[in-house]
Amino acid sequence: MRNKPELKLIEDNNKRKVTTSKRKRGVIKKTIELSVMCGLDIFMVIFDREKQSLVEFSSEADFDQGKVGCYHSHARQI
Repeated sequence: MRNKPELKLIEDNNKRKVTTSKRKRGVIKKTIELSVMCGLDIFMVIFDREKQSLVEFSSEADFDQGKVGCYHSHARQI
């Protein structure tokens, strides 16, 4: 069995940046796979508090972001 890393903040700034970059690429890759294999329209946002930057991924070039708000408000009602 594989050892799972302990989930806590990585204190070393350089290690944290490398981990962030690698895992962000991995998450986007898995998102693309999920979209293709399951026929899903996916919209994903990653916000970096440190850099105050936003990364957006959409599986469709013409994805209507208005759908996200509509479904989000509906999900809160349930």
